[in-house]
Amino acid sequence: MIYKLHKILMSVTVSIFFSTHAFSETKLLGKEKNWKAYSTNLDKTKTCFITSEPIKTEGKFNKENRGKPFVFVTNIKNGTNHEVSIKAGFNFKKNKDVIFNVDGKKTKLFPVDDRAWSESTKIDRFLVQSMRKGKTLIVTGTSTPGNKIIDTYSLSGFTKALRLIDKSCS
Repeated sequence: MIYKLHKILMSVTVSIFFSTHAFSETKLLGKEKNWKAYSTNLDKTKTCFITSEPIKTEGKFNKENRGKPFVFVTNIKNGTNHEVSIKAGFNFKKNKDVIFNVDGKKTKLFPVDDRAWSESTKIDRFLVQSMRKGKTLIVTGTSTPGNKIIDTYSLSGFTKALRLIDKSCS
């Protein structure tokens, strides 16, 4: 339960990064193919994250009703390392699994509103290792109205981008 609460707090933190005010305080560390690395100092806590947008989206849904989707890996200096999360751009349907699939290795994530996380830091470590070795990440989720949405992300540049945040937030 504490881990899930931490995940919800991380959701708020990531949302703050993408607000107009905070983005001006967020520093781009670098871009590696399909991944961007950022750092920020929010309330004297240095946080670093990498993010990517899908290269392909499938599903029958109204594209105007969807916000931008992202996948994140976040480090907090002297705290969390390699926390994996999804921002879907839509609210997930309650009690429906979100599937995080790296080259055929599937892991269930737990959704809260428009975000999804793994159940533990151990699973996060597994996901990051899979992403380092992988070529493609496919995230499958179901929106509140029941639309199945499949986002495909390229993992090209992931490892180099991860090194940027590991160095900056070590």
